[in-house]
Amino acid sequence: MLKGVLRRSQKTLAVSLHESSVETWESHNYRVLLVQGAWLGLIDGGIFTYLPVFLARLGASASVIGLLTSGPSLVGIVSYIPGGIYAERQANLVKLVAVTSLISRLAYPLIALLPFFLAPSAIPLTVAILWSLAAVPTGIWIPAWTAVIQKAVSAERQARLNGTRWALLSAVSAVAITSFGYMLDRVPFPQGYQIVFLISFAGALVTIYYWMQLRVPAFVPERSDPPGQVGLSAQARAFFRPLVESRPFLRYNLATLLYRLALNMPVALFSIFWVEDLRATDTWIGLRGFVGYAALIAGYVFWGRVANRLGHRNMLLICGSLLGLYPVCTALVSTMQWLLPVAVLWGFTIGAVDIGLFDMLLAVCPEGRQPTFAATANMLVSVVVFVAPFLGAALAEAAGVRAALFISGGLQVASAALFLLLPPREQEGLGPLACCSEGR
Repeated sequence: MLKGVLRRSQKTLAVSLHESSVETWESHNYRVLLVQGAWLGLIDGGIFTYLPVFLARLGASASVIGLLTSGPSLVGIVSYIPGGIYAERQANLVKLVAVTSLISRLAYPLIALLPFFLAPSAIPLTVAILWSLAAVPTGIWIPAWTAVIQKAVSAERQARLNGTRWALLSAVSAVAITSFGYMLDRVPFPQGYQIVFLISFAGALVTIYYWMQLRVPAFVPERSDPPGQVGLSAQARAFFRPLVESRPFLRYNLATLLYRLALNMPVALFSIFWVEDLRATDTWIGLRGFVGYAALIAGYVFWGRVANRLGHRNMLLICGSLLGLYPVCTALVSTMQWLLPVAVLWGFTIGAVDIGLFDMLLAVCPEGRQPTFAATANMLVSVVVFVAPFLGAALAEAAGVRAALFISGGLQVASAALFLLLPPREQEGLGPLACCSEGR
């Protein structure tokens, strides 16, 4: 009897130690992801913000600037599915993300060096091509990254983690955008932009270092195709399988893709509007970015805390509609000063959209199938994001930039109604496995 009590005590202690260990590693991952996210601000507030402005100052057209978005999306259409298949067969996804993201980020210093070798007129299209080619390893990186994030912390802490992490990222971005804008108006063109792009690359190296500190269990796929089945037919089956196997996943894509189309239509038009219509300086563009990211910080913190109580569907319905007013209000602006309150609208609402779309994607990806499901979702997104900037550019050519902004905003508000297809708050607590088992 005493031996039985001792065995039960030892078993209870072992379980307790395991749970304590899991909690310790989860807390470690939580802290690492926060720090890593903060360093991403040098990229977001650097090359992501000022690369389209750089091209606009070189006289690039809306179509060429739109290639910064549509080019990587075109590459993603053909790379996400084989990339997801490859990622799903790897055990160490943390290392896989680090290696592929480093390869992708090498585009930053290459772009920074272009003014030394090319005439200004040849730079915009070359930049768009390099930026698009950098998306090849992203086809592996993004599906693997999604799987790691889902395993790094529990589902209950993901909304708060994402809100806090993106708030820190936005804080660093706000400071970076303002500092870089101030510098760009005082350093000869294009040297200032070259410095910004190189600083972004340095920030990318730091983020990779912190990413490698994550501790997650080895990835074990639910199932895999027989060895050698990596041809076109296998890839086609891999693409359609998630849409057939999971009704929640299918509803998620039906609800979000049209909205993403409208959201990305004006992406190339904002920089052109700021530079050509408002004659905004880099300092004002930086100040606009600072204000927008300050609102984004508040949005991430606020929406990250209330998402579970309000429900992701309700949050997306409200903020997805309000975000559609951003291009409309931008089109109404007549002076640079009015960019600031419009940036507040953008920052506070887009934080909720980011959190809602990402958390919903995690919820509809089954355990052991995250890379493939995430690859399919990102491939579908790539299709609409490839088409969207060209539609926006065509609208601008036909009706002018202001009218194109108005139309894009109206479509965004209308398409937000599709979020009604997403599960209500009462069903969100099911967690990834229960949610996805509904349609399997």
